[in-house]
Amino acid sequence: MTILVTGGGGFVGRAVVRRLVARGETPLVLDHRWRGLQELESLLPLGGVDGCVHLGWYADTRDYLVNVAENRHSLNDSLDLVEILGARGCTDLVVAGTSAEYATSDRALSEEEPVAPWSIYGATKASLHQLLRSSLAPAAMGVSWTRIFSVTGPGENPNRLLPLVARSVLAGQEVPLTSCTQVRDFLHVDDVADGLVHALFARRPGVYNICSGQGATLSQVLTELADVLGDSSLLKFGRLMRGEHDPDVVVGSNASLTGLGWRPSHNLTNTLSSVAEYWRAAALAAECGEPGEPFSSVRPPEAPDSSRPA
Repeated sequence: MTILVTGGGGFVGRAVVRRLVARGETPLVLDHRWRGLQELESLLPLGGVDGCVHLGWYADTRDYLVNVAENRHSLNDSLDLVEILGARGCTDLVVAGTSAEYATSDRALSEEEPVAPWSIYGATKASLHQLLRSSLAPAAMGVSWTRIFSVTGPGENPNRLLPLVARSVLAGQEVPLTSCTQVRDFLHVDDVADGLVHALFARRPGVYNICSGQGATLSQVLTELADVLGDSSLLKFGRLMRGEHDPDVVVGSNASLTGLGWRPSHNLTNTLSSVAEYWRAAALAAECGEPGEPFSSVRPPEAPDSSRPA
């Protein structure tokens, strides 16, 4: 089976590639951003594509939620991809959507909840899903749309919330935070990847939340992480104001995905332990002058933005 993974060099993409290789597959990995059909054609090898996990999307942590031009480019790139996949005979497409597509709710979000995104990012993802549902995708192509909630784990972008807090605590620096009473649904990146691969091989088109189904306040999550790293007193809750768009609760129901046989293999405690171990090892490697940092450009710790979805 010839499987294409777009965004295969990213945080989730690398985990998906590992999962596919563990199944005995040899995926085609596309990490380069393309502009137009012709460039995309030139990046793909000749021959058919049986399945695709589409993760490629603009993801700069500074502005991906609100950058109109870049999200529009990602939407157009995705439409080009679907056209070429159809021409290559692709029968199974799994797309990474986001929990940011949903309207806010205090209950666990099922796939039937209303779609009412507040961000440009969520709106363009939702637009792509609607276009795929409205006959844009070839009739022979089954589309599984996944909505990913909060993802973390080893190798996450160091400028996202949990890595930023971990790096600051390891450096002995205080971390100014909001009250962090928001409830979020965190899932280990390997479980997210496993969910995407399950959706691909199940060949049951539909919408699937990828989440743990369990919520915890950000203050609980960050305190547990900092305790593992040695000093939760560095977390200064209540020093920052919450952002304008920062829902109180973002927790999902994973019943549809578990119906495909998927089960998460990590709980929150061992997920946070793996995050702590990764950043502790990276800090030690940096002290020894070894290349322990997976990103070449790491900004200094800044005021964390807890509202950023996957």
